[in-house]
Amino acid sequence: MLPYNQTVIVIDKGAYVLRREEAKTSKQNTPTISLDRLTKEDEAVKKTSWYSSSTPTIAHYFTLVLLGSLTWGILWCAWGSNWAWDGKWFRLAIVPIIAWASGLILQELTTLPPLLAALITGMLARHLGFIDMRLYPHIDAFLRKIYPVIILGKGSLSWDVSYMRQNWRQVLALGSLPWTTEVVLVAVCTHFLLGFPWLWGFLLGSVYSSVSCPVVMPSVVKHGKNATGTVNWPQLICTAGGIDTGLSVGVFGVIFTFMFYETHESYRYIKAALGIFVGVALGIAWGTLAKFVPNSKDFFVTELRVLFVLAGGLFANFFTSAIGWGGTGVVAVLACNATAALHWSKKGWKLNQNPAATTYRVAWSTCEPVLFAYTGTFFVVHSSISETMLIGLGILLLCLTVRLTITWLTCWQLTLKEKMFVCCTWVPKSVVEAVLCPLAIDTILMTGTRREELIYAEELMRLIVQAILVTTPIGFLLTNNLGPMLLSQSHEDCENKSEPEKRKSNGSLNEDSRL
Repeated sequence: MLPYNQTVIVIDKGAYVLRREEAKTSKQNTPTISLDRLTKEDEAVKKTSWYSSSTPTIAHYFTLVLLGSLTWGILWCAWGSNWAWDGKWFRLAIVPIIAWASGLILQELTTLPPLLAALITGMLARHLGFIDMRLYPHIDAFLRKIYPVIILGKGSLSWDVSYMRQNWRQVLALGSLPWTTEVVLVAVCTHFLLGFPWLWGFLLGSVYSSVSCPVVMPSVVKHGKNATGTVNWPQLICTAGGIDTGLSVGVFGVIFTFMFYETHESYRYIKAALGIFVGVALGIAWGTLAKFVPNSKDFFVTELRVLFVLAGGLFANFFTSAIGWGGTGVVAVLACNATAALHWSKKGWKLNQNPAATTYRVAWSTCEPVLFAYTGTFFVVHSSISETMLIGLGILLLCLTVRLTITWLTCWQLTLKEKMFVCCTWVPKSVVEAVLCPLAIDTILMTGTRREELIYAEELMRLIVQAILVTTPIGFLLTNNLGPMLLSQSHEDCENKSEPEKRKSNGSLNEDSRL
Protein backbone atom coordinates (compact mmCIF):
# COMPACT_ATOMS: atom_id res chain seq x y z
CA MET A 1 0.00 0.00 0.00
CA LEU A 2 1.08 3.54 -0.74
CA PRO A 3 1.46 5.82 2.26
CA TYR A 4 -1.07 8.64 2.66
CA ASN A 5 -1.08 12.04 4.36
CA GLN A 6 -4.30 12.57 6.30
CA THR A 7 -5.90 16.02 6.89
CA VAL A 8 -8.88 16.55 9.24
CA ILE A 9 -11.16 19.60 8.64
CA VAL A 10 -13.74 20.51 11.30
CA ILE A 11 -16.95 21.86 9.64
CA ASP A 12 -19.20 21.96 12.65
CA LYS A 13 -19.43 20.34 16.01
CA GLY A 14 -19.59 16.67 15.37
CA ALA A 15 -19.05 17.04 11.59
CA TYR A 16 -15.63 16.25 10.10
CA VAL A 17 -14.18 15.92 6.64
CA LEU A 18 -11.28 13.53 6.23
CA ARG A 19 -9.12 14.08 3.18
CA ARG A 20 -6.38 11.74 2.12
CA GLU A 21 -3.54 12.65 -0.17
CA GLU A 22 -1.00 10.30 -1.59
CA ALA A 23 2.35 11.06 -0.09
CA LYS A 24 5.20 11.71 -2.38
CA THR A 25 7.99 9.23 -1.82
CA SER A 26 11.44 9.45 -3.18
CA LYS A 27 12.51 6.88 -5.67
CA GLN A 28 14.65 4.19 -4.00
CA ASN A 29 18.06 3.78 -5.52
CA THR A 30 19.92 0.47 -5.52
CA PRO A 31 22.96 0.87 -3.23
CA THR A 32 26.39 0.28 -4.66
CA ILE A 33 29.22 -1.37 -2.65
CA SER A 34 32.81 -0.35 -3.07
CA LEU A 35 35.13 -3.29 -2.42
CA ASP A 36 38.12 -1.01 -2.18
CA ARG A 37 36.37 1.05 0.46
CA LEU A 38 35.49 -2.07 2.50
CA THR A 39 39.02 -3.33 2.28
CA LYS A 40 40.37 -0.04 3.56
CA GLU A 41 37.81 -0.02 6.38
CA ASP A 42 38.73 -3.59 7.39
CA GLU A 43 42.40 -2.68 7.45
CA ALA A 44 41.62 0.35 9.58
CA VAL A 45 39.61 -1.80 12.00
CA LYS A 46 42.43 -4.34 12.21
CA LYS A 47 44.98 -1.62 12.88
CA THR A 48 42.74 -0.10 15.51
CA SER A 49 42.06 -3.47 17.20
CA TRP A 50 45.77 -4.41 17.20
CA TYR A 51 46.65 -1.07 18.72
CA SER A 52 43.93 -1.24 21.34
CA SER A 53 44.79 -4.84 22.27
CA SER A 54 48.55 -4.19 22.42
CA THR A 55 48.38 -0.96 24.38
CA PRO A 56 47.76 -2.60 27.81
CA THR A 57 50.63 -5.06 27.26
CA ILE A 58 53.03 -2.32 26.16
CA ALA A 59 51.99 -0.17 29.10
CA HIS A 60 52.44 -3.14 31.46
CA TYR A 61 56.02 -3.83 30.45
CA PHE A 62 56.84 -0.14 30.26
CA THR A 63 55.64 0.18 33.86
CA LEU A 64 57.84 -2.75 34.89
CA VAL A 65 60.87 -1.17 33.20
CA LEU A 66 60.25 2.13 35.00
CA LEU A 67 59.78 0.43 38.38
CA GLY A 68 62.89 -1.71 37.84
CA SER A 69 64.94 1.34 36.88
CA LEU A 70 63.74 3.25 39.93
CA THR A 71 64.55 0.32 42.20
CA TRP A 72 68.02 0.02 40.75
CA GLY A 73 68.53 3.78 41.14
CA ILE A 74 67.54 3.61 44.80
CA LEU A 75 69.92 0.72 45.48
CA TRP A 76 72.74 2.41 43.60
CA CYS A 77 72.29 5.64 45.55
CA ALA A 78 72.10 3.76 48.85
CA TRP A 79 74.87 1.18 48.42
CA GLY A 80 77.24 2.71 45.90
CA SER A 81 79.54 0.89 43.50
CA ASN A 82 78.31 -2.63 44.27
CA TRP A 83 75.10 -1.67 42.45
CA ALA A 84 76.83 0.11 39.57
CA TRP A 85 76.81 -1.41 36.06
CA ASP A 86 79.80 -3.60 36.84
CA GLY A 87 79.00 -4.19 40.52
CA LYS A 88 78.60 -7.69 41.90
CA TRP A 89 75.09 -7.13 43.26
CA PHE A 90 73.94 -5.61 39.98
CA ARG A 91 75.15 -8.72 38.16
CA LEU A 92 73.28 -10.96 40.57
CA ALA A 93 70.10 -9.01 39.87
CA ILE A 94 70.34 -8.44 36.12
CA VAL A 95 70.91 -12.08 35.12
CA PRO A 96 67.50 -13.28 36.44
CA ILE A 97 65.86 -10.28 34.77
CA ILE A 98 67.42 -11.19 31.42
CA ALA A 99 66.42 -14.81 32.04
CA TRP A 100 62.82 -13.74 32.65
CA ALA A 101 62.71 -11.66 29.46
CA SER A 102 64.30 -14.39 27.34
CA GLY A 103 61.81 -16.88 28.76
CA LEU A 104 58.89 -14.71 27.65
CA ILE A 105 60.37 -14.45 24.16
CA LEU A 106 60.96 -18.21 23.92
CA GLN A 107 57.43 -18.99 25.05
CA GLU A 108 55.94 -16.47 22.62
CA LEU A 109 57.90 -17.80 19.64
CA THR A 110 57.82 -21.55 20.32
CA THR A 111 55.34 -22.18 23.23
CA LEU A 112 58.19 -24.00 25.05
CA PRO A 113 58.45 -23.46 28.83
CA PRO A 114 60.37 -20.26 29.71
CA LEU A 115 62.52 -22.12 32.22
CA LEU A 116 64.62 -23.48 29.34
CA ALA A 117 65.60 -19.96 28.28
CA ALA A 118 66.37 -19.05 31.89
CA LEU A 119 68.64 -22.08 32.29
CA ILE A 120 70.50 -21.32 29.05
CA THR A 121 70.82 -17.66 30.07
CA GLY A 122 72.59 -18.72 33.25
CA MET A 123 74.91 -21.02 31.32
CA LEU A 124 75.83 -18.22 28.90
CA ALA A 125 76.38 -15.76 31.76
CA ARG A 126 78.81 -18.22 33.34
CA HIS A 127 80.75 -18.86 30.12
CA LEU A 128 80.99 -15.14 29.39
CA GLY A 129 82.48 -14.61 32.84
CA PHE A 130 79.61 -12.37 33.91
CA ILE A 131 78.54 -14.34 36.98
CA ASP A 132 79.42 -17.54 38.82
CA MET A 133 77.24 -18.61 41.74
CA ARG A 134 80.11 -20.67 43.13
CA LEU A 135 81.39 -17.35 44.42
CA TYR A 136 78.16 -16.83 46.37
CA PRO A 137 77.43 -20.23 47.95
CA HIS A 138 75.75 -18.77 51.05
CA ILE A 139 73.31 -16.70 48.97
CA ASP A 140 72.57 -19.61 46.67
CA ALA A 141 72.02 -22.06 49.54
CA PHE A 142 69.73 -19.54 51.27
CA LEU A 143 67.56 -19.15 48.17
CA ARG A 144 67.37 -22.92 47.69
CA LYS A 145 65.61 -23.21 51.03
CA ILE A 146 62.93 -20.83 49.76
CA TYR A 147 62.27 -22.31 46.31
CA PRO A 148 60.83 -25.67 47.46
CA VAL A 149 58.48 -23.99 49.93
CA ILE A 150 56.98 -21.93 47.09
CA ILE A 151 56.72 -24.61 44.42
CA LEU A 152 55.58 -27.43 46.71
CA GLY A 153 53.16 -25.18 48.55
CA LYS A 154 51.70 -24.00 45.24
CA GLY A 155 51.08 -27.54 44.03
CA SER A 156 49.62 -28.98 47.22
CA LEU A 157 47.07 -26.16 47.54
CA SER A 158 45.30 -27.71 44.54
CA TRP A 159 45.15 -31.26 45.94
CA ASP A 160 41.66 -32.66 46.39
CA VAL A 161 42.00 -34.88 49.45
CA SER A 162 38.64 -36.56 48.82
CA TYR A 163 39.82 -37.52 45.33
CA MET A 164 43.03 -38.95 46.79
CA ARG A 165 41.03 -41.04 49.26
CA GLN A 166 38.76 -42.44 46.57
CA ASN A 167 41.62 -43.20 44.16
CA TRP A 168 44.44 -43.83 46.61
CA ARG A 169 45.67 -47.01 44.92
CA GLN A 170 46.07 -45.35 41.53
CA VAL A 171 47.60 -42.15 42.96
CA LEU A 172 50.02 -43.96 45.27
CA ALA A 173 51.12 -46.47 42.62
CA LEU A 174 51.67 -43.84 39.93
CA GLY A 175 53.47 -41.53 42.34
CA SER A 176 55.80 -44.07 43.95
CA LEU A 177 56.48 -47.13 41.77
CA PRO A 178 58.07 -45.41 38.72
CA TRP A 179 60.02 -43.12 41.07
CA THR A 180 61.37 -46.00 43.20
CA THR A 181 62.38 -48.04 40.16
CA GLU A 182 64.26 -45.14 38.60
CA VAL A 183 66.08 -44.27 41.83
CA VAL A 184 67.49 -47.78 42.11
CA LEU A 185 68.36 -47.92 38.41
CA VAL A 186 70.20 -44.57 38.52
CA ALA A 187 72.20 -45.64 41.58
CA VAL A 188 73.22 -48.91 39.95
CA CYS A 189 74.15 -47.33 36.61
CA THR A 190 76.19 -44.47 38.10
CA HIS A 191 77.98 -46.84 40.48
CA PHE A 192 79.14 -49.25 37.77
CA LEU A 193 79.48 -46.87 34.81
CA LEU A 194 80.72 -43.65 36.46
CA GLY A 195 82.27 -44.97 39.67
CA PHE A 196 79.88 -43.16 42.04
CA PRO A 197 79.80 -44.36 45.66
CA TRP A 198 76.43 -45.90 46.52
CA LEU A 199 75.33 -42.97 48.68
CA TRP A 200 76.11 -40.49 45.91
CA GLY A 201 74.26 -42.71 43.44
CA PHE A 202 71.11 -42.76 45.54
CA LEU A 203 71.45 -39.03 46.22
CA LEU A 204 71.49 -38.43 42.47
CA GLY A 205 68.65 -40.91 41.90
CA SER A 206 66.37 -39.25 44.43
CA VAL A 207 66.58 -35.98 42.47
CA TYR A 208 66.90 -37.43 38.98
CA SER A 209 63.66 -39.41 39.31
CA SER A 210 61.37 -36.51 40.12
CA VAL A 211 58.63 -35.70 37.62
CA SER A 212 57.94 -32.01 36.91
CA CYS A 213 54.20 -31.40 36.94
CA PRO A 214 54.42 -27.58 36.54
CA VAL A 215 55.79 -28.09 33.01
CA VAL A 216 52.79 -30.09 31.78
CA MET A 217 49.92 -29.01 34.04
CA PRO A 218 48.70 -26.14 31.80
CA SER A 219 48.37 -28.63 28.92
CA VAL A 220 46.78 -31.25 31.17
CA VAL A 221 44.15 -28.79 32.39
CA LYS A 222 43.44 -27.52 28.86
CA HIS A 223 43.09 -30.95 27.29
CA GLY A 224 41.41 -32.47 30.33
CA LYS A 225 38.43 -30.13 29.93
CA ASN A 226 37.76 -31.53 26.46
CA ALA A 227 38.50 -35.17 27.28
CA THR A 228 35.75 -37.67 26.51
CA GLY A 229 36.61 -40.02 29.37
CA THR A 230 35.66 -39.78 33.03
CA VAL A 231 39.14 -39.36 34.52
CA ASN A 232 39.79 -36.17 36.47
CA TRP A 233 43.11 -35.52 34.73
CA PRO A 234 44.26 -32.44 36.65
CA GLN A 235 43.80 -34.19 39.98
CA LEU A 236 45.36 -37.49 38.86
CA ILE A 237 48.50 -35.90 37.44
CA CYS A 238 48.82 -33.25 40.16
CA THR A 239 48.34 -35.55 43.16
CA ALA A 240 50.41 -38.45 41.82
CA GLY A 241 53.09 -35.98 40.76
CA GLY A 242 52.94 -34.48 44.23
CA ILE A 243 53.64 -37.87 45.80
CA ASP A 244 56.58 -38.28 43.40
CA THR A 245 57.92 -34.82 44.28
CA GLY A 246 57.43 -35.35 48.01
CA LEU A 247 59.43 -38.57 47.85
CA SER A 248 62.21 -36.83 45.90
CA VAL A 249 62.72 -33.90 48.25
CA GLY A 250 62.16 -35.99 51.36
CA VAL A 251 64.58 -38.79 50.47
CA PHE A 252 67.13 -36.33 49.10
CA GLY A 253 67.02 -34.39 52.36
CA VAL A 254 67.41 -37.55 54.42
CA ILE A 255 70.42 -38.80 52.40
CA PHE A 256 71.95 -35.34 52.19
CA THR A 257 71.91 -34.73 55.95
CA PHE A 258 73.10 -38.29 56.54
CA MET A 259 76.14 -37.51 54.40
CA PHE A 260 76.95 -33.92 55.41
CA TYR A 261 75.58 -33.41 58.92
CA GLU A 262 78.03 -34.77 61.48
CA THR A 263 76.39 -36.35 64.51
CA HIS A 264 76.21 -39.62 66.43
CA GLU A 265 75.89 -42.62 64.14
CA SER A 266 72.73 -44.01 65.74
CA TYR A 267 71.05 -40.59 65.60
CA ARG A 268 71.75 -40.38 61.87
CA TYR A 269 69.90 -43.65 61.30
CA ILE A 270 66.99 -42.48 63.44
CA LYS A 271 66.67 -39.33 61.36
CA ALA A 272 66.85 -41.31 58.15
CA ALA A 273 64.07 -43.63 59.29
CA LEU A 274 61.70 -41.01 60.74
CA GLY A 275 62.39 -37.85 58.72
CA ILE A 276 59.54 -38.17 56.18
CA PHE A 277 56.98 -39.38 58.74
CA VAL A 278 57.80 -36.54 61.13
CA GLY A 279 57.37 -34.08 58.27
CA VAL A 280 53.92 -35.46 57.42
CA ALA A 281 52.83 -35.28 61.06
CA LEU A 282 54.08 -31.72 61.52
CA GLY A 283 52.45 -30.59 58.28
CA ILE A 284 49.06 -32.08 59.12
CA ALA A 285 49.18 -30.51 62.57
CA TRP A 286 50.00 -27.02 61.23
CA GLY A 287 47.46 -27.35 58.44
CA THR A 288 44.77 -28.37 60.92
CA LEU A 289 45.63 -25.36 63.07
CA ALA A 290 44.97 -23.22 59.96
CA LYS A 291 41.33 -24.30 60.29
CA PHE A 292 41.00 -22.25 63.48
CA VAL A 293 43.71 -19.58 63.09
CA PRO A 294 42.93 -16.97 61.93
CA ASN A 295 39.23 -16.84 62.63
CA SER A 296 37.07 -16.82 59.49
CA LYS A 297 35.36 -13.60 60.68
CA ASP A 298 38.65 -11.74 61.05
CA PHE A 299 38.71 -8.64 58.87
CA PHE A 300 42.19 -9.59 57.61
CA VAL A 301 41.47 -13.32 57.30
CA THR A 302 42.72 -13.49 53.70
CA GLU A 303 46.11 -11.94 54.37
CA LEU A 304 46.59 -13.82 57.65
CA ARG A 305 45.80 -17.20 56.11
CA VAL A 306 48.38 -16.69 53.39
CA LEU A 307 51.02 -15.54 55.89
CA PHE A 308 50.16 -18.37 58.25
CA VAL A 309 50.97 -21.19 55.81
CA LEU A 310 53.79 -19.35 54.01
CA ALA A 311 55.66 -18.30 57.16
CA GLY A 312 55.05 -21.71 58.72
CA GLY A 313 56.48 -23.47 55.67
CA LEU A 314 59.55 -21.25 55.51
CA PHE A 315 60.26 -21.67 59.21
CA ALA A 316 59.81 -25.44 58.98
CA ASN A 317 62.30 -25.77 56.12
CA PHE A 318 64.92 -23.45 57.63
CA PHE A 319 64.60 -24.91 61.13
CA THR A 320 64.74 -28.58 60.10
CA SER A 321 67.74 -27.85 57.87
CA ALA A 322 69.52 -26.09 60.75
CA ILE A 323 69.10 -29.05 63.12
CA GLY A 324 70.06 -31.63 60.51
CA TRP A 325 66.61 -32.96 59.60
CA GLY A 326 66.81 -32.03 55.93
CA GLY A 327 63.78 -33.01 53.85
CA THR A 328 61.43 -33.02 56.84
CA GLY A 329 60.48 -29.37 56.36
CA VAL A 330 59.54 -29.61 52.68
CA VAL A 331 57.44 -32.73 53.31
CA ALA A 332 55.71 -30.75 56.06
CA VAL A 333 54.93 -28.00 53.52
CA LEU A 334 53.16 -30.51 51.26
CA ALA A 335 51.08 -31.93 54.08
CA CYS A 336 50.34 -28.53 55.63
CA ASN A 337 49.08 -26.79 52.50
CA ALA A 338 46.99 -29.77 51.39
CA THR A 339 45.36 -29.98 54.84
CA ALA A 340 44.81 -26.23 55.04
CA ALA A 341 43.27 -26.16 51.54
CA LEU A 342 40.85 -28.92 52.60
CA HIS A 343 39.64 -26.94 55.62
CA TRP A 344 39.45 -23.67 53.70
CA SER A 345 37.37 -25.30 50.95
CA LYS A 346 34.75 -26.15 53.56
CA LYS A 347 34.58 -22.47 54.45
CA GLY A 348 34.06 -21.20 50.90
CA TRP A 349 37.53 -21.05 49.36
CA LYS A 350 37.64 -23.14 46.18
CA LEU A 351 40.64 -25.37 45.60
CA ASN A 352 43.37 -23.52 43.71
CA GLN A 353 41.03 -20.57 43.14
CA ASN A 354 41.63 -18.53 46.25
CA PRO A 355 43.98 -15.74 47.39
CA ALA A 356 46.50 -18.18 48.86
CA ALA A 357 46.87 -20.04 45.55
CA THR A 358 47.18 -16.73 43.69
CA THR A 359 49.92 -15.55 46.07
CA TYR A 360 51.92 -18.75 45.55
CA ARG A 361 51.55 -18.53 41.78
CA VAL A 362 52.85 -14.95 41.75
CA ALA A 363 55.71 -15.89 44.08
CA TRP A 364 56.69 -18.82 41.86
CA SER A 365 56.60 -16.70 38.69
CA THR A 366 59.15 -14.48 40.44
CA CYS A 367 61.34 -17.31 41.73
CA GLU A 368 61.38 -19.43 38.55
CA PRO A 369 63.76 -17.31 36.41
CA VAL A 370 66.03 -16.75 39.43
CA LEU A 371 66.22 -20.46 40.17
CA PHE A 372 67.02 -21.64 36.65
CA ALA A 373 69.37 -18.78 35.82
CA TYR A 374 71.45 -19.37 38.94
CA THR A 375 71.41 -23.13 38.39
CA GLY A 376 72.71 -22.62 34.84
CA THR A 377 75.78 -20.78 36.15
CA PHE A 378 77.01 -24.01 37.77
CA PHE A 379 77.20 -25.81 34.43
CA VAL A 380 80.58 -25.44 32.73
CA VAL A 381 81.20 -27.03 29.33
CA HIS A 382 84.69 -28.28 28.54
CA SER A 383 86.21 -31.21 26.70
CA SER A 384 86.87 -33.32 29.80
CA ILE A 385 83.15 -33.83 30.50
CA SER A 386 82.27 -35.28 27.08
CA GLU A 387 82.62 -38.88 28.26
CA THR A 388 80.47 -38.21 31.33
CA MET A 389 77.81 -36.52 29.20
CA LEU A 390 77.75 -39.38 26.69
CA ILE A 391 77.38 -42.00 29.41
CA GLY A 392 74.82 -39.77 31.11
CA LEU A 393 72.74 -39.64 27.92
CA GLY A 394 72.70 -43.43 27.78
CA ILE A 395 71.66 -43.61 31.44
CA LEU A 396 68.90 -41.08 30.75
CA LEU A 397 67.48 -43.07 27.82
CA LEU A 398 67.58 -46.30 29.82
CA CYS A 399 65.95 -44.71 32.86
CA LEU A 400 63.21 -43.10 30.78
CA THR A 401 62.45 -46.39 29.07
CA VAL A 402 62.14 -48.28 32.35
CA ARG A 403 60.29 -45.42 34.05
CA LEU A 404 57.66 -45.17 31.32
CA THR A 405 57.25 -48.94 31.23
CA ILE A 406 56.48 -49.00 34.95
CA THR A 407 54.20 -45.98 34.51
CA TRP A 408 52.28 -47.87 31.81
CA LEU A 409 51.86 -50.88 34.06
CA THR A 410 50.63 -48.86 37.05
CA CYS A 411 47.78 -47.30 35.02
CA TRP A 412 45.80 -50.54 35.01
CA GLN A 413 42.41 -48.83 35.03
CA LEU A 414 43.03 -46.61 32.02
CA THR A 415 42.57 -47.22 28.32
CA LEU A 416 45.43 -47.61 25.86
CA LYS A 417 45.47 -43.97 24.77
CA GLU A 418 45.06 -42.72 28.34
CA LYS A 419 48.11 -44.72 29.40
CA MET A 420 50.08 -43.09 26.59
CA PHE A 421 48.97 -39.67 27.79
CA VAL A 422 50.13 -40.36 31.34
CA CYS A 423 53.49 -41.54 29.98
CA CYS A 424 53.84 -38.25 28.09
CA THR A 425 53.26 -36.28 31.29
CA TRP A 426 55.80 -38.42 33.17
CA VAL A 427 58.72 -37.48 30.88
CA PRO A 428 59.81 -33.96 31.99
CA LYS A 429 62.45 -33.38 34.67
CA SER A 430 63.08 -29.78 35.66
CA VAL A 431 61.89 -28.03 38.82
CA VAL A 432 62.99 -30.26 41.72
CA GLU A 433 66.14 -31.11 39.79
CA ALA A 434 67.05 -27.44 39.39
CA VAL A 435 66.35 -26.72 43.07
CA LEU A 436 68.44 -29.51 44.54
CA CYS A 437 71.27 -30.28 42.11
CA PRO A 438 73.80 -27.58 43.22
CA LEU A 439 73.23 -28.03 46.97
CA ALA A 440 76.08 -30.50 47.37
CA ILE A 441 78.47 -28.05 45.65
CA ASP A 442 77.30 -25.18 47.85
CA THR A 443 77.72 -27.23 51.02
CA ILE A 444 81.23 -28.41 50.16
CA LEU A 445 82.31 -24.86 49.25
CA MET A 446 80.81 -23.36 52.43
CA THR A 447 82.13 -25.94 54.88
CA GLY A 448 85.46 -26.64 53.20
CA THR A 449 85.13 -30.32 54.11
CA ARG A 450 84.92 -33.42 51.89
CA ARG A 451 86.75 -31.54 49.11
CA GLU A 452 87.72 -34.86 47.57
CA GLU A 453 84.04 -35.52 46.85
CA LEU A 454 83.52 -32.27 44.94
CA ILE A 455 84.00 -34.19 41.70
CA TYR A 456 80.89 -36.27 42.46
CA ALA A 457 78.90 -33.14 43.25
CA GLU A 458 79.98 -31.59 39.94
CA GLU A 459 79.06 -34.67 37.92
CA LEU A 460 75.74 -34.96 39.75
CA MET A 461 74.93 -31.40 38.72
CA ARG A 462 75.97 -31.97 35.08
CA LEU A 463 73.86 -35.10 34.70
CA ILE A 464 70.81 -33.35 36.11
CA VAL A 465 71.18 -30.26 33.90
CA GLN A 466 71.52 -32.57 30.90
CA ALA A 467 68.29 -34.34 31.89
CA ILE A 468 66.46 -31.00 32.19
CA LEU A 469 67.58 -29.83 28.74
CA VAL A 470 66.59 -33.13 27.08
CA THR A 471 63.36 -34.14 28.81
CA THR A 472 61.62 -30.82 29.43
CA PRO A 473 60.95 -29.85 25.78
CA ILE A 474 60.18 -33.44 24.78
CA GLY A 475 57.69 -33.98 27.59
CA PHE A 476 56.02 -30.63 27.07
CA LEU A 477 55.64 -31.04 23.30
CA LEU A 478 54.34 -34.60 23.60
CA THR A 479 51.75 -33.64 26.22
CA ASN A 480 50.67 -30.47 24.48
CA ASN A 481 50.47 -31.81 20.92
CA LEU A 482 49.30 -35.40 21.47
CA GLY A 483 46.92 -34.60 24.32
CA PRO A 484 43.81 -33.87 22.20
CA MET A 485 44.23 -37.10 20.24
CA LEU A 486 45.04 -39.31 23.21
CA LEU A 487 42.18 -38.03 25.38
CA SER A 488 39.50 -38.39 22.69
CA GLN A 489 38.25 -41.90 23.27
CA SER A 490 36.51 -44.02 20.69
CA HIS A 491 33.11 -45.56 21.38
CA GLU A 492 34.70 -48.97 21.95
CA ASP A 493 37.14 -47.55 24.51
CA CYS A 494 34.28 -46.02 26.48
CA GLU A 495 32.36 -49.31 26.52
CA ASN A 496 35.41 -51.26 27.71
CA LYS A 497 35.45 -49.40 31.03
CA SER A 498 33.12 -50.95 33.55
CA GLU A 499 30.70 -48.79 35.49
CA PRO A 500 32.50 -49.24 38.88
CA GLU A 501 35.75 -48.09 37.27
CA LYS A 502 34.05 -45.05 35.77
CA ARG A 503 32.56 -44.05 39.10
CA LYS A 504 35.86 -44.59 40.87
CA SER A 505 37.97 -42.67 38.37
CA ASN A 506 35.47 -39.84 38.27
CA GLY A 507 36.24 -38.81 41.84
CA SER A 508 35.93 -35.07 42.12
CA LEU A 509 35.52 -34.49 38.40
CA ASN A 510 33.39 -31.43 38.88
CA GLU A 511 36.02 -29.70 41.00
CA ASP A 512 37.91 -27.15 38.97
CA SER A 513 41.63 -27.84 39.29
CA ARG A 514 43.08 -24.94 37.35
CA LEU A 515 46.84 -24.68 37.90
